[in-house]
Amino acid sequence: MKVIILAGGRATRLPVSAKNIPKPLVKIAGRPILEHQLAWLKEHGLKDVRFSLGHLSKKIINHLKGRYEYVIEPAPLGTGGAIKFASRDLKDNFMVLNGDNLTNINLARFIKFHFRQKMDSSLVGWHTQDARGWGLIKNKGAEVLSFEEKPKREKPGLINAGVYILSPKIFKPIRKKKFSVEYDIFPRLVEKKQMSVFIHRRKWLGINSEDDVIKANRIWK
Repeated sequence: MKVIILAGGRATRLPVSAKNIPKPLVKIAGRPILEHQLAWLKEHGLKDVRFSLGHLSKKIINHLKGRYEYVIEPAPLGTGGAIKFASRDLKDNFMVLNGDNLTNINLARFIKFHFRQKMDSSLVGWHTQDARGWGLIKNKGAEVLSFEEKPKREKPGLINAGVYILSPKIFKPIRKKKFSVEYDIFPRLVEKKQMSVFIHRRKWLGINSEDDVIKANRIWK
């Protein structure tokens, strides 16, 4: 299965750790985030990787040294636009990772789960006491009933862990180039009953702030 890693965003909330480098190259426990992700993918036999690049793309290209495919956004396209652009030649279901998360999700089980559901999309959910800043998922078993991006008030529940399996056909109705997968795609899939959630109960860290970097360096050893 092809894996697309979204690695083109600006690390505006990491002024120290990501100064002059893209967020996927921020080091956690002595290794760049992207190297942790690549090692984790390899553990599950996933070696067909394509990076979606934008901000400071040359630094990631230089780091990769030709090991993996990459595409460069012609302009910032949003999460949905970036995925559509990076997957435009794909015919089969593919996996997407946010390039700033660390986790030990069992990807082999996630892939099997996705194909059992026979839906156009699956995402990984992880439970937290405060869903602010994340996508809050309500579910009934495997089916996603609603998806609320970045709730304003503190709420416990399942959040979007930034790991998806998607069918290329879900992007065909979208004509615009710049759009959000969280706001423009996921709610449509939920309405059509075409989104399932695989619940992960072990490690997961979203690296969005300097405090997250400190926490990750403490935990990820």
